[in-house]
Amino acid sequence: MSADAARWACAAAVAAGLATAGCGADVERPRTTTAKEPQAAATSTTPAVRPSPSASSAPARRLRGALAFHVRRRTQLRLGPGGKAVTTIRPKTEFKSPTILSVAGRKPGWVLVRTSVAGHHVGWLPSRAGVLFSEPRSIVVDLSRRSLSVFHHGRQTDVYKVAVGAPGTETPTGRFAVTDRLRVQPGTPYGCCILALTAHQPKIAQGWGGGDRVAIHATPDDSVIGQAVSHGCLRATNKALRQLMRRVRLGTPVTIHA
Repeated sequence: MSADAARWACAAAVAAGLATAGCGADVERPRTTTAKEPQAAATSTTPAVRPSPSASSAPARRLRGALAFHVRRRTQLRLGPGGKAVTTIRPKTEFKSPTILSVAGRKPGWVLVRTSVAGHHVGWLPSRAGVLFSEPRSIVVDLSRRSLSVFHHGRQTDVYKVAVGAPGTETPTGRFAVTDRLRVQPGTPYGCCILALTAHQPKIAQGWGGGDRVAIHATPDDSVIGQAVSHGCLRATNKALRQLMRRVRLGTPVTIHA
């Protein structure tokens, strides 16, 4: 990422109307807008997925029948069904997108969701707080090949070359999800657009005003594609990001493996 989680975090903070205290004057602060989310039909008959509360590098092609949970009312994220509350989940993200979270598992009356909450990459929400949706697509990132693949109902449909994290600020591996779809004003290091993820890169220097969130974003510099040069984010061409913005919904599962 071009100042990567640092700069991207500032950009996202602007998009949300948040303060960017801590960002230096030399940090790019592009204006961004939240992209309109494609409408999805609710379903109560979608098959449950297996609980997988820990990060995994299993390819996402196995995630057929994936689910997302659209949070419709303010609720508490808990360590277990009916367990200790760790934070409040609201119907809008900090970037003003609808809160639609990838589902990692289910129990009667509860859903296990993937979140961007630091220290709690999964947590439980009461199912009455929202609506379940089916997710037709999933994303797999292969860091060794520096490729990003899109799967539709388990079938690979697209492959893109990407830049990945440099030594010392490697792109994190595990199971994550898309939380926000942000369009960026022209002339910034982020190209056209940003897909924010639940992933974090804890080695990024702090004090940027936006924390350590990781994203998939475009870049105006195609020469870096296929290289290990970022602070943890994944960079792709503007063409690739425009295609992903059209096809990828909030809550889409993203698996990153070495």
